[in-house]
Amino acid sequence: MNETVTTAGQGGRPGASEKVVNILIRLLVYSSALYFFSFVTADTDLWGHIRFGESLWAQKALQRVDIYSYTAFGSQWINHEWLSELVMYFVYHVFGSPGLLIGKLLVGFLIVYLLSSISLHRPCEPWAYGTIFVLSVFVMCPGFMIRPQLLTFLFTAAFLYIFHLYLDRGKNLLWSLPVIMVAWVNSHGGFLIGAGLFPVVVVAEYINCRVRSRDTGHIRAMVFWLILTETAVFINPYGCHLPGFLFRSLNIPRDISEWSPVTVFDLSYLRFKLLALLFLWSFFIKNRERRYWEAGVIIVAMLYAFMHQRHTPIFAMAAAPYLTENFSLLVQRMGFLGRIRSLASHVLLGAFLFILISYQVAFAGSKYIKAGWNIIVDPSVYPVHAVRFLKQNGIRGDVLVPFEWGEYVIWKLYPECRVSIDGRFRTVYPEAVLRAHFGAGKDVSRLKDLLDRYPADIILGRQNPVYHKLISAQNEWIYVYSDPTAIVFVRNSDSQKGFLEKFWNKRLIYPEAESKSLLYFP
Repeated sequence: MNETVTTAGQGGRPGASEKVVNILIRLLVYSSALYFFSFVTADTDLWGHIRFGESLWAQKALQRVDIYSYTAFGSQWINHEWLSELVMYFVYHVFGSPGLLIGKLLVGFLIVYLLSSISLHRPCEPWAYGTIFVLSVFVMCPGFMIRPQLLTFLFTAAFLYIFHLYLDRGKNLLWSLPVIMVAWVNSHGGFLIGAGLFPVVVVAEYINCRVRSRDTGHIRAMVFWLILTETAVFINPYGCHLPGFLFRSLNIPRDISEWSPVTVFDLSYLRFKLLALLFLWSFFIKNRERRYWEAGVIIVAMLYAFMHQRHTPIFAMAAAPYLTENFSLLVQRMGFLGRIRSLASHVLLGAFLFILISYQVAFAGSKYIKAGWNIIVDPSVYPVHAVRFLKQNGIRGDVLVPFEWGEYVIWKLYPECRVSIDGRFRTVYPEAVLRAHFGAGKDVSRLKDLLDRYPADIILGRQNPVYHKLISAQNEWIYVYSDPTAIVFVRNSDSQKGFLEKFWNKRLIYPEAESKSLLYFP
């Protein structure tokens, strides 16, 4: 790798002590990735992704209609994540939870490597690189749960790297973009990011060439591969219906926090806002080789990040190499680091970096070791004991559940029980079902309306006052179980007669008292 890493000051080759500091800075970026990406808890949809991948492999065909819910049973299911679910199933089947955790870290390290490779082939001050990349990794970390979205992050980094190779270094790997897009469109709906970024790059590069009176011949090749990449979007089991469905779905508001906008004038998402401010500031830094194709991508990514919180990692990825270059130029011109090039300063800086790296590695490693390289299932977050109660007592029927618990219940109780909603959201559920669910856990009248419109046999709810009101109400619901996380009601109906007889005669099996030991996936 022909790295054009530059340093501030005299412009000569760095001495041994400075080389050690520069190496430690690079290690700090990767140790920060380990530190910030080390979530060992289960994502709400992890159970569903693996179950659906297992079903796909067993049937050797996509499940095109819903069979897991009672509110949307038989509805069309547009599973745009089928390939990533198949991969997740195989990884779990072969390597178990450790395989999923290690796989997530490898994806994170590969993303950091691709973005670092862009920066290290440009003017790059090690301290600017370390500062910007650590901050960017910090912004990226909320998205690093084990979920198909990780592949969108990886493919986005690959797109950015291939654009860099072509436009900055003259290496043509554009032919790989349609291939990546075929994998992307079958792995996650985030493929729309790649489909949107490519035209932005082409238009920005064309404008740049025209303004600077440069040859535009290379843009013809970009347009050719752009057309093939956009065409590859339709190579999926649903054809042209998939991108159309996702476009329509994105334009409908969602009552999910990660799809909410970032509020500008408050203290939320401070690290993302800091990165955005640094990007705006970078326009005041003189750079004769400013890459307008990259700036265009970052501007679009920033707008979407402010519109939807879940897109903040994409902005951080796009911004990291660009900001590293521009602030490296600023540091070099102003000579900020000229005063800390003595052997003593390098020793102190090296010691500080070594301690920080050691802390990050030790802290992240302790989390994995404590969990035994397993994925932790927190009983204060998921209805672990309530679901065990339902399973042990053989309770069957349609279960009204909160959105976040649906795929956990599918894994544990299907086919004996079907759920009212789960994380597949609009890919399965009609808008009326979604609207009826959101808010039902906060308002008893809306809860009753939901139960009237979509009758259930069992209610599995969170511990909150809305469900407590059903305990004292004179209605058809019988309160049968509760713990600090969940509460269970069963409808007083003929279909539950056998279970209710056991309940009245006090012959039910109740889970043992909650243990202090960690609970692991699944």
